[in-house]
Amino acid sequence: MGRFITTAMLLFIFIPCATISKAQVCNNIIIGTVLDAGRHPVAGAIIQVDSMASLGAVTDTAGAFSISNVCKGHLLLICNATGYKHAIAHIDVTNNTHVAFTLTNDNNQLQEVVVNGVRLQDLHTVTQTELKGLQLLQARGSSLGEALKEMPGMNSIQTGPSLSKPVIHGLHSNRVLLLNNGVRQEGQQWGSEHAPEIDPFVANRITVVKGAASVRYGSDAIAGVVLLDPDPLPAQKGLSGDAYLVGATNGQMGAASASVQGAFDKKLTGLAWRLQGTFKKAGNFSTPGYYLKNTGLEESDGSAAIGYRWRGLDITSYFSIFYTKNGIFDGAHVGNLTDLYAAFNRDKPITASVFSYDINRSYQNVYHDLFKTNASYHFANEGKLEVNFARQKDLREEYDIDLPFSTDPDVLKKPQVSFQLITHSIDLAYIEPTHNGFSGSIGASGNTQGNVFKGIRYLIPNFRNYSGGAFAIERYSFKKFTFEAGIRYDYRWLKVYQLNSNTLQTYNSAYNYENFTASIGAIYRASDKLSINLNTGTAWRAPSINELFIHGVHFSDASYQNGDSTLRSERSLNTSLSVNYQGKKLRVVVDLYDNNISNYIYEKPQLQPVTLISGTYPAFQFTQDNVNISGLDALLQYDIVSYLTFQSKATIVRGYNLTQHADLIYMPADRFENGITYNMHNYRKIEEPYISLEDVAVLKQTRVPANSDYVAPPAGYNLINMSVGCAFPVRGKKVHIDFSVKNLANVAYRDYLNHFRYY
Repeated sequence: MGRFITTAMLLFIFIPCATISKAQVCNNIIIGTVLDAGRHPVAGAIIQVDSMASLGAVTDTAGAFSISNVCKGHLLLICNATGYKHAIAHIDVTNNTHVAFTLTNDNNQLQEVVVNGVRLQDLHTVTQTELKGLQLLQARGSSLGEALKEMPGMNSIQTGPSLSKPVIHGLHSNRVLLLNNGVRQEGQQWGSEHAPEIDPFVANRITVVKGAASVRYGSDAIAGVVLLDPDPLPAQKGLSGDAYLVGATNGQMGAASASVQGAFDKKLTGLAWRLQGTFKKAGNFSTPGYYLKNTGLEESDGSAAIGYRWRGLDITSYFSIFYTKNGIFDGAHVGNLTDLYAAFNRDKPITASVFSYDINRSYQNVYHDLFKTNASYHFANEGKLEVNFARQKDLREEYDIDLPFSTDPDVLKKPQVSFQLITHSIDLAYIEPTHNGFSGSIGASGNTQGNVFKGIRYLIPNFRNYSGGAFAIERYSFKKFTFEAGIRYDYRWLKVYQLNSNTLQTYNSAYNYENFTASIGAIYRASDKLSINLNTGTAWRAPSINELFIHGVHFSDASYQNGDSTLRSERSLNTSLSVNYQGKKLRVVVDLYDNNISNYIYEKPQLQPVTLISGTYPAFQFTQDNVNISGLDALLQYDIVSYLTFQSKATIVRGYNLTQHADLIYMPADRFENGITYNMHNYRKIEEPYISLEDVAVLKQTRVPANSDYVAPPAGYNLINMSVGCAFPVRGKKVHIDFSVKNLANVAYRDYLNHFRYY
């Protein structure tokens, strides 16, 4: 498939395609942009010339449009977009003309998943999907990894029921960048049990960029980027806010989140603020027939923002804190080799099956705080200069059930391992105005990190990390085509401080990594309903500290891990082809991708567990091979009648180890989701009532080499999910209620990407 997609891309980009107009009188062009109130591009907006039914355009993912063959004179333009109030513009056309629309939200419409929504400074020819509106409402209270599974092409990798992280096209952790309110999230996110230190309630829109996006965001974005963006601060005087209450029977989980915001007028016009907070608590989760001991969680988060707008200047400061305590399943701790193999073969664990909110050892405490200041200036030519500065502190403490040999109560209360990572970053970008069909952006970024490891047992060394990069992206739109190319250079310097176990002397080693990233792509808008995106990008990733130097028992993962200091940087060549059809009744999105990764780093099971005084653990060795990962993401929605919609999603991933000439382990199993939604008519004060039924079919992962893992992949499974919801007004405000049942048939299953499926 890789050769096919690459050949198609070359033909698509380089075969000349031109349309010559025979009419020479009406040869003017209207070029414009459509933005929302937060100055984010609006994709898929329809612009019509009122007096000329044959003239019109649809905005691309940059919010840009172009109307050719326009006659001179006075015209009325009408702009319509789903989820926004329509806007009009009166213009006098004497030659080529530019017009800009700013749309406001239509609060009476609950929005669905929107494909190809993206901010102006981002790459546009890679596949992108947004989660907002009803889908985001239904995902409230879930972890970020579980929430993103609502999107086609997304999976999650888990360690137990409460710890998960997103998987894009079979890749996760350091290959998926998370941008929290415009800041690259920096934490100890290596390992399947190191979930993102982010409160999803902060975001009112989550965008997933699938494919190599390293040109804009820096190295590591081999799989893609997840953007979590809150609403812009309010511009109008007054107070407003929202509140969420979420309850779940499994784990008897409860979550509450609320925010309040306001803006000033008169002498303080332009000043706005927001406060937000979240609390979440759950006890032992259960499967059909038994509870999972010590799998509860507690979470407390908060954030505050203040901003000032004056003419073209926009300054915002943001601060957030995140705290969570997660229990680690007791059944993952095994005393000897016989018990370990017995645990592998049991249908259910032998730990006590009781419900409790108590979280005992083993557990992890995670603290993360973020401070960010952003300043942007909008020039008269519609260009924008933006500067971001951020400081993050991430503290992760892991408490093992195996206590140290000490009678000192203070020592017994301490964590076995502690990681503290402090990161400072700065980003500078200039977004060029659209001129004669050209637009783009240039920028640079810098980052410093320092990690301090403390613990009774050694796991990773202390280190300092410095990195910097610069990029340029240029875009050209001509009639139905948009072409885009970008290039970036990144440099990373890593200094590692180690202890010689024989001499007990400290020494340090320095590592340098540098490389270029590039991307080229095109969009063809065949009509206002059909568009085709094609993109090829190359990205790279330096090995992370755990892949290089981890050595010992990783308590939260219940495994013994060995790094390799000789690992080299990964290099990816990723080609994607996306077809997007948005008709009146039928909506189809199909994404094909092919990703060749040289020096791909992964944990290889050693098949010989390690026995220590503290217990027996599965052993893993970090190694690297050349691999190919390709697949298909598909979404189909069809309105059978105006109030009845059928939806189908498919996620298929194929991984192959080119070095070993065998299937690649730890790839997601094929996933198919089919559902139907009945949108009922409003009844008195009940608005937007709906009911939906969904079947989720996950097949058994059969593409795994024999004797390559401690436990064979589990059987496939089918889940039936149901949701019912509505909205109703209360004193001029709207209240939404959503009731969902996951796994209606109470099916017992194990997922291949859940590390604790071993137990």
